[in-house]
Amino acid sequence: MAQSVDESGLTLPRARLLLVLAYFVIASAVLMALHVGLVPDVLVLVLVGGALVAGRPLLFVRDWGAFLLVVVLWQQTGPVAQWAGLPLHMSDLVQLDRWLAWPLLHGQLPQEWLQQHLYHPAILRRTVYHAGYWSGKVYHPAWWDHVTVRPVQWQWYDIMSAVLYGLHFPEPLVVGFAIWLRNRALFRRYAAAFLTLAGLAFIGYIVYPAVPPWMASYATFQGHAYGAFAPPLHKIFDDFNYYVQQQMLGHRYFSLLNVAYNRTAAMPSLHAAFPVLSAFYLRKSIGRWGWLMLVYAAAMWFAVVYMGEHWVSDVLVGCVCAVLAYVMVEGLSRVRLGQAFAMGRSYSSAEVEQT
Repeated sequence: MAQSVDESGLTLPRARLLLVLAYFVIASAVLMALHVGLVPDVLVLVLVGGALVAGRPLLFVRDWGAFLLVVVLWQQTGPVAQWAGLPLHMSDLVQLDRWLAWPLLHGQLPQEWLQQHLYHPAILRRTVYHAGYWSGKVYHPAWWDHVTVRPVQWQWYDIMSAVLYGLHFPEPLVVGFAIWLRNRALFRRYAAAFLTLAGLAFIGYIVYPAVPPWMASYATFQGHAYGAFAPPLHKIFDDFNYYVQQQMLGHRYFSLLNVAYNRTAAMPSLHAAFPVLSAFYLRKSIGRWGWLMLVYAAAMWFAVVYMGEHWVSDVLVGCVCAVLAYVMVEGLSRVRLGQAFAMGRSYSSAEVEQT
């Protein structure tokens, strides 16, 4: 009989696990102090450091190498999707969102309704000149009228939405690292599902380039006429970065690679999809507690719609793609496991339990 393969986790002592956790906390603080953004090219180095602290650097390179390489290269696919040059879609997405929200909003777009009721933008300083005039024999001199400045009135959900949106790339990588520490075989399936999901999304960006809500709210953007919202939406994430990150905290984030992001990569929403995929695999890794990730996912769904980054239909299709990626990878894994049993290969209890 073939020798069983140990695919369990790293079985680190509790003290070493606490040291790994402390490392990630300190690394996050250092990156913030140095104004470095949490993008994949930066996170790769952070995860390598975590593997060193865990005492398994070579095992990390073996299990993560190809996965991280593809993740970093995937960032560069924006120009490829734009190169296809297929027509942009907007009006059909506007109508679909109106239809989806009709029972509650009766024809108003969800992004518009949420911002009108929840967002409190800044009132910019305006100066108005009033010319002098005669009233009978009395001359009234010219004067300047200054409108009072009111900053953005940030609410807790504004901060939550901006922070969650910024965790788009760190979240699935951190979840993957946690799974890797517990079960390497499960991590490999998680990595395969993650890449499958990214591939499905990339196909979507090529064949169905979608104008996101914030861009659709502009009358014109880069030579294209839009104007689907009146008044225009606020790009809350940009407001947060400017008023809070830059002006208040003095942070001006940069990354190691200059990534040309695809602005029409809205359908499907990976912001909505990644947490769903993470919830499925955390459930396999830690049991029922893994479903708590769906709370994070729901908060992300709210954030991307509220901030005008995605349509509701983007979110729904993103969730469907996450389910498809999970079903495809897990189905293939069960087929391979059945074939291996038929050939007489034995497995560890951890492998069978996590399948």
